[in-house]
Amino acid sequence: MASPAPEKKYTMAVKAYKNPDFLNSGHARFIRVMCEYEETMYRLKAYGVKSTILFFGSARAKSREQYDHRMGELVEALAGAVTEQEQKDAEAAIATLRKTEWLTEYFDKVTELSKRLTDWSLQSEHKLAQARTYTGVTRYHLKTRGPVPHQSYSIIDEDVKEHPEQSIYITTGGGPGFMEAANKGASEVPGALTIGMGITLPFEDGLNPYVSEELAFEFHYFFTRKFWMVYHCQALVVAPGGMGTLDELFEVLTLKQTGKVQPDMPVVLFGKEFWKSIISWDALADYGVISQKDVSGLFFADTVDEAFDYLLSRLTKAPLNDIFKEFDGDKQAMDNTESVVA
Repeated sequence: MASPAPEKKYTMAVKAYKNPDFLNSGHARFIRVMCEYEETMYRLKAYGVKSTILFFGSARAKSREQYDHRMGELVEALAGAVTEQEQKDAEAAIATLRKTEWLTEYFDKVTELSKRLTDWSLQSEHKLAQARTYTGVTRYHLKTRGPVPHQSYSIIDEDVKEHPEQSIYITTGGGPGFMEAANKGASEVPGALTIGMGITLPFEDGLNPYVSEELAFEFHYFFTRKFWMVYHCQALVVAPGGMGTLDELFEVLTLKQTGKVQPDMPVVLFGKEFWKSIISWDALADYGVISQKDVSGLFFADTVDEAFDYLLSRLTKAPLNDIFKEFDGDKQAMDNTESVVA
């Protein structure tokens, strides 16, 4: 007996890479991780991004205008409170906001510093010191076992055409507060682009409005975000901040200490009183858990001029004179000097 003819002509199927149920499943996690790695690399390469200055800082910081506006809203809410709980909530919010008023001064300073650094990057004609033009955190593998190849470890091909104007890009976590201040300063320079590498959070709807659309990234995984924030980093500026800021600061300091980034990467801690009061840096050295050179490698600044002059003095100076001190004169490092700077 013949089989009945099927009611349909074709059986339609969904391609795996167009299947949202699969792509959002636990099994496809590694694919999502690779997307956050590869797409970021692709876009940074397309725009010729090879060097960045990374800004960290509290997301709670506000400009004077933002602070006054928010205070006005809370005072109005307090005046209109009907229940005892509404009154307590408004009073608590006002007290919390007042604690952050001192940050308004540094908001403006971060904006100005970012603007001056971006303007310099447009005018400097890519005049970073030679060894600092290499891309990526792996450029100083002085402890690599075996011979070091005579090439850069950069994922970016050296023959890729550089951005016609900008040599250094201001990069932030893309959020509000001091991150917004840094992106804002860079955006005020005509023709400049600025990078925001955000993370999906329940209390943030997107990146701050000053991030360039071409270089706006949003990550799901913290580790891929942190990788790309540091990979092209030539200098770090850290404004006052809380848990997230401290986490990111100490991660970079650990990378410096272990030679995973260039050991003399300049680190500016903006706000001397804040940074010297919340962390006893010298005590860490006195207790022997870090070395004094780790402390000496930090630059504390209160003014834009201090930070700007220090960063330029370091970025235009070749770092190789200090590399071997960090590795106690390792003979293999000396033998591979030409490979590192080739």
